Amino acid sequence: MRYRLAVEDIESGHWVAWVLDLPGCYNSAPTESAAVAGALERIADYYAWLSARDSALPVITGPFEAKVVETSYSFASAEYPEYIVNAFFDDDRRPLGYWDIEVALRLLEWTRQDLLHVAQPIPPERLTEPLPGEVQGSLAGILKHVAGAENWYLSKLDLALDRAQLADDPFEMLRTVRAHTRAQLLRLAGDDRITNHYDELWSARKVLRRTLWHERDHTQHIAGLLAKRDRGM
Repeated sequence: MRYRLAVEDIESGHWVAWVLDLPGCYNSAPTESAAVAGALERIADYYAWLSARDSALPVITGPFEAKVVETSYSFASAEYPEYIVNAFFDDDRRPLGYWDIEVALRLLEWTRQDLLHVAQPIPPERLTEPLPGEVQGSLAGILKHVAGAENWYLSKLDLALDRAQLADDPFEMLRTVRAHTRAQLLRLAGDDRITNHYDELWSARKVLRRTLWHERDHTQHIAGLLAKRDRGM
């Protein structure tokens, strides 16, 4: 089975190889070559993840092949130099179809289950405890960042909730934004809009791609922070 990869330097020292044929499947690495090299392992992991979520799905073990079909390099926006423009791949131009959205709704449910499995058992005092070196400040800050980014992605299609509608509690914020995302997805079948934000192009497919990636990425981030803390590091 051969899969298409689209590769980008999403930020300095952070490359992502997106598996375009498998929503939510990607490999991150410090270099382009490492991101591509690890993609086949991530495809195998992805199918194992799907099977664990739904036993009715077939178990697919390969062999897998992957081919890079597009590479994108980030750049500073001419309009707003502090803004780094990320990739808009040719595949992002495809409107979402009915089955794309059906699959997306299931994937969003599973990625959220994974995040809550990691985060909900954390005592409230630990959630707000400052984490040295953490950009978002605390575990609660990371959770709010996940919700805020999801809403921000929707804003690129003028579909975001107003900030005043978002609770300060991170779990309530996650619930509110996800309910809104699901509702908006149901309206995006066939939507072929491509918008421009500070020189960065956005579409419904790109919003979904980034949303799935961001939640999975930060679920792993939080799990790593908790494991590090448990080791006393």
